[in-house]
Amino acid sequence: MTQVQLARPSFARLYNYCLSASVAVLALVLVLPAVLPIPAEVSSRIAFVGIAALFVQISVNDFKTRLVPNTITYPLMLIGLVRAITFRDGIFLIYWAVLFALWTVRFMGGGDAKLLMGLFGLYPDFQLVWFVAASILVTGLPYLAYKYRREWRTIPRAIFWRLLTRQFLPSQAEFEKEAVPYAFSFCLAAAVYMLMRVVRL
Repeated sequence: MTQVQLARPSFARLYNYCLSASVAVLALVLVLPAVLPIPAEVSSRIAFVGIAALFVQISVNDFKTRLVPNTITYPLMLIGLVRAITFRDGIFLIYWAVLFALWTVRFMGGGDAKLLMGLFGLYPDFQLVWFVAASILVTGLPYLAYKYRREWRTIPRAIFWRLLTRQFLPSQAEFEKEAVPYAFSFCLAAAVYMLMRVVRL
């Protein structure tokens, strides 16, 4: 094995560590801006710019690979726990339980579920639910219409067959084959929600 081949895994690990640390710091500053020795308004806006750039990276990666990396979702979830402990606010557990249930019935992928768990850990606010729902309607439905534009005639038959067989949820194979990159919708909703909070500061 050459030195170049050995260096690649080491560089990848270093990149992942740096990415996770950066995500954690940005998320921490967003929810606890007082951790930096500068005005909260300034630190929040700097962190928002960083998170917005991260959302772009998440969306592009999801479109290409249909994956949302743990190096991004786990730090968000961790800072959500830190926020909950700091403010003694356990309401995020309700959102996490719902998202976990949706993942177990294959309503959404594991990466999407963990991304939303991270976002709702940072902001356990029902208003964010409305932002996510609106973003899915605005971006997700047009994507589905485009994806299935040549198969729309088969949709009524497929629905009838599922009703007849009582197989209302997709199988694991169907889920993996028909995966939809919803991370962009979630990131867009979170970005708009965060921007509104930052502007209010």
